[in-house]
This record gives sequence, structure tokens and C-alpha cells, in this order.
Amino acid sequence: MAQNALLPVTLTCSTDLRFIDLIQVVGAEFLKHLNFNQEDGEQLWLAIQEGIANAMRHGNKLSKDKTVRVSFTPLSDRFEIRIEDQGKGVALEDIPDPNLPENLLKPGGRGVFFMKQVMDEVRMERNPEGAALVLVKARGRREAS
Repeated sequence: MAQNALLPVTLTCSTDLRFIDLIQVVGAEFLKHLNFNQEDGEQLWLAIQEGIANAMRHGNKLSKDKTVRVSFTPLSDRFEIRIEDQGKGVALEDIPDPNLPENLLKPGGRGVFFMKQVMDEVRMERNPEGAALVLVKARGRREAS
């Protein structure tokens, strides 16, 4: 298979945090084939893992009868990860910056902050069935350390 011939893959699972490890197997293969170095790959995976955990915890409220769908889409200039749940979604811009002094002791917000540091784009899309967190990482250029 040619390097640029990777096809999108979508995994659907019930809301159970134990599935994150299974999804990681697929995500790690994509990161390897897309030539992200180990450090970038680990940071990308942590951001993806945080997004999946948030979808299960906050979107689906850990309800086992709800599903989470994770799509990995490799494109020539970017890698897109779409994490869909059956919740209402959240306005990402309304999540407080955990680095501000007034928020240092508050729980929450750190995962989204981390995702925004690692990814080139982080956005929330809402639809009648639920919400989707879309994470985008550009390809073909070295990220500054």
C-alpha cells in the first residue's frame, strides 16, 4: 500500500472507557504511517484520548447504551480525527483557561487546553444526533518544539 493510500477508518463503540485502549491500536498505526515522530505521535494520541474520554464522560455521561464514533481521516495536508457522541456538545470558547490565576484550582478545562496546544484546529460541531469534536493536525511540516 502506498504511503498516501491510507483510507479513512471509523470505529464505533459503546460508552466504556476500556475501549479507548482498543481505539489506540488503530490510532497508533495511523500516526506511524503518517510519519509523525514519536514525541509528536505521543502528544497527538494524548489529545485524541482526552477527546474520546470527554465524549464518553461529558457527552454521553458514561451511559453504556450510547455510542461514541471515532473517525481517522488521513489527507495529504492534514490528519483529521472526528469524535462523535450523543451529547449536546459544549462551546469550546466558553471553557475557562486553566492557566489563569482564577482557574488554577478549578477542575476541568485542562484537556481541551492541551488539545488546543497540540492540534492545529479544535472545533465542536453540533447536529440533531449529538456532537462531534474535530481535531486537525497539519502534515508535512515540522512542529516547533
